Amino acid sequence: MEFHRKRAFTLIELLVVIAIIAILAAILFPVFAQAREKARAITCVSNVKQVSVAWAMYAQDYDETTLCYGWGRDWWWCVSPYAKSLALFMCPDRREGSNCVNPMNSGVVCLPGGYSGYGYNWGPIGWRGGGLLGYQQPDTGRGSSSWIPGVSIASLQYPAQTFAFGDTYDTPRQTIGIGFAGDTWKGSTTDSLRHHGIFPMAFTDGHAKAVRMQGGYMAGGFSGRMIMAADPNVGRYGYCADPAAIVSPNTTGVGNDGMKPTFAMACGDFPQWYKSNFPPCTTSSAPGSDCLMTN
Repeated sequence: MEFHRKRAFTLIELLVVIAIIAILAAILFPVFAQAREKARAITCVSNVKQVSVAWAMYAQDYDETTLCYGWGRDWWWCVSPYAKSLALFMCPDRREGSNCVNPMNSGVVCLPGGYSGYGYNWGPIGWRGGGLLGYQQPDTGRGSSSWIPGVSIASLQYPAQTFAFGDTYDTPRQTIGIGFAGDTWKGSTTDSLRHHGIFPMAFTDGHAKAVRMQGGYMAGGFSGRMIMAADPNVGRYGYCADPAAIVSPNTTGVGNDGMKPTFAMACGDFPQWYKSNFPPCTTSSAPGSDCLMTN
């Protein structure tokens, strides 16, 4: 009578199998992570597209004038009655802080999950205006308060190329201003930006698309940082209702920003000015210096 012994895996064979599984996991996990990130980025583009329609509806109801800031309200609160959900104002990759408003003391309203992932187009350098808002100025009827007026839709020279709003790190009142948009971003390379630097942006004609951005350091910028459109030609039209309009440092005593340039120039010239005057960042560059990141 012949007996057959069942052959088991040897220790070496088991180690080889485990090593192969580990190698496959190391290869596939980054792929899965990239796929998830891509899905989140697509969600953001969808969000800004839907909110751009709400923004356009708001403007039509208010005599074709863009929304203003002031009296305890933020841009998303103004547009929210036209959106199906406050969740549309959230970016899946941004879950920080607490964003609540109390517009004209009418009651507190908060976004679910923290700060909005998207900022409004106030212009290239925030308080100076030039975008869909004018410059910040005293509200003479409300004591020490200030307000920021909207602009006429008719004043938009290139609506298909002008940003309405888009991805930002600005807090707590979200904007896409070059010196504001990097407020809570802690990275040291453009690739470390959310969505690897490809930001979803909505335009004033109602369409939305992804726009490549560039990070950098800027003295006077929020947290010493800056984020702008990587292509200065995109930025020329993106940040400005009228690229040829002269934008000056705020001299009203409200919101003096201390950012460069410190002189008046055409609104559309800001991105190219930074490209021409800020050197590439190095490994020794730090927040508060003036430089542009190359990757």
